[in-house]
Amino acid sequence: MVNQGENQTGMFYGWWIVISAFVMSFIYSGFYFWAFTLFVTPMQSEIASIENHIGPAFLIAGIVGALLAPISGNVFDKRGPKLVVGVGMICGGLGFALMGFMEEIWHFYLGLSLAGIGPIVIWGGAIPSVANWFNKFRGRALGITTAGLGLGGLLTNPSLILINQFGWRTTFIFMALAIWIIILPLTMILRRRPEDYGMVEDGLPGGNDTLEEVEGLFFLQAMKSKVFWGIAGIFSLAFWPIGSLQIYQSPFMESVGFTRSVAASTVGIMAIITVVGRIGGGWLADTIDARKATTLALALQAIGIIIFAFISPDLGWLLFIFLIAFAPGFGAITVLQPALLAGYFGRRSFGAIQGILWTCTSLSFSLAPIVLTWIASFFMEDLSPGFVIFGILSALGAILVIILPKVRLLSSDREEILK
Repeated sequence: MVNQGENQTGMFYGWWIVISAFVMSFIYSGFYFWAFTLFVTPMQSEIASIENHIGPAFLIAGIVGALLAPISGNVFDKRGPKLVVGVGMICGGLGFALMGFMEEIWHFYLGLSLAGIGPIVIWGGAIPSVANWFNKFRGRALGITTAGLGLGGLLTNPSLILINQFGWRTTFIFMALAIWIIILPLTMILRRRPEDYGMVEDGLPGGNDTLEEVEGLFFLQAMKSKVFWGIAGIFSLAFWPIGSLQIYQSPFMESVGFTRSVAASTVGIMAIITVVGRIGGGWLADTIDARKATTLALALQAIGIIIFAFISPDLGWLLFIFLIAFAPGFGAITVLQPALLAGYFGRRSFGAIQGILWTCTSLSFSLAPIVLTWIASFFMEDLSPGFVIFGILSALGAILVIILPKVRLLSSDREEILK
């Protein structure tokens, strides 16, 4: 068993959890989030009917995730992260494998829903583990962890090479094997709270909380808080642009004249630039009012997605502005969400609270592709107006952040603040 004495002679165990969660985020986001847009065109070429099912399939996957997120969070709080993340990765790998072997449309629906469990358990198991093991350095630890989500973009060009060399089906199977062989064993490193192992947050001396003394609100207290639902609404607005680009970034760029290779490179570059936002957002969450950092992140994302709506090969400078605005904003959002949540509600029921928040945001994320195509149907199949509308939603979220009360970490009057 890990104890505080052992911690003093080596690296604080919380950082091992950060490394594990980082690798999980890197690989899974690279496969599911960044590279998936590259599969759309070749899948449509082989299975023409799938074009009308991609949006609905993501919606079903989002609904499945929305239903599972609170359950995974509750299991995390009671049983720890190993069960949550381990089962999720088994299911996620099965999903990628099934998409590789699919012959019927329902195979795609089931495969994508299973693959979509991966992000749910990372956010419901790995991310809460990191948040629970840190306080003073929580923002930076979360920033490093979620940097893996951005660096996963490095896997886009290798994925494109595999698709061109072996086909999209075999590439899906390669991804399934990587999840089982690399990510699954890393779940054994995850731990719920330092107090369970005789340690304290950040590995710093001066604390000795028992499990019963872990600070924070209970789940039902958080659910009755207007602040929680305010956060849920704000970040739900933030995930419309993010969800739309997961599927339609590459197809949209190809439709306005960019080559598929340029589109793939743009996805990869954007992913890498998000690391600036993730690390920077984590640092800001530790040093200034997290609300100000969140307003900045949402505003940058809004500017970026609106600019993206007007890009073309003749206006390459707009693509540059899109990257330097949207990518850092998007990156910061992913780390500021759990940082804000932990700051307001503490660690006692973080997993379950995070699960409900993920339910709210995942619905926006999953609805975005369908709503985007629906909006496009009114504009001669032009996706640009939808991107502009989603940018306005992100800007609205940036404005609404200012109504949240000041974050007061470990405050004795937290319950009074959140009424």
